[in-house]
Amino acid sequence: MSTDKPAKMKPWLRIVLAGSLALNLAVAGLAIGAVIRFRDDGGPKAGPPFGSMMFRELAPETRRSLRQKAGGDHGSFHDRRRAEGAAILTLLRADPFEVEALTGFIEGQASSGRDFQKSVQQAWVARVGAMTVDERAAYADELQQRMRRPHGPKRHRDGS
Repeated sequence: MSTDKPAKMKPWLRIVLAGSLALNLAVAGLAIGAVIRFRDDGGPKAGPPFGSMMFRELAPETRRSLRQKAGGDHGSFHDRRRAEGAAILTLLRADPFEVEALTGFIEGQASSGRDFQKSVQQAWVARVGAMTVDERAAYADELQQRMRRPHGPKRHRDGS
């Protein structure tokens, strides 16, 4: 019987092996994550929301006009959003807290959103209503194609 002990592993070699194991696990994790994220389960893929498609289909000047109208007294839609955010924060920090004031403010925002959506719908329907039968059929085919490939490049129609 031999009493020789096996040679000990050098510390730098342990570090290299641990680093290699960590790198292999990271690569395996990325590969598994990519498979899960990008797998094709065969089911239908959701297209872009139709409301946003309607808005993008409008002529640029119509979209600009609708955004300005939605901006109200603030000058722009984005300024209005910032002002609304500040108002919400003020209402949340108020002492005493007024539930009715917050509820009224949120209901006003919802009403404005519905008004904006209705304006977009009316403008889009007016645009489609001015098309000939052949133009509408071609337009429907184009929309159908875009609904099938939601990750395609964003395109704006010329509004004619």
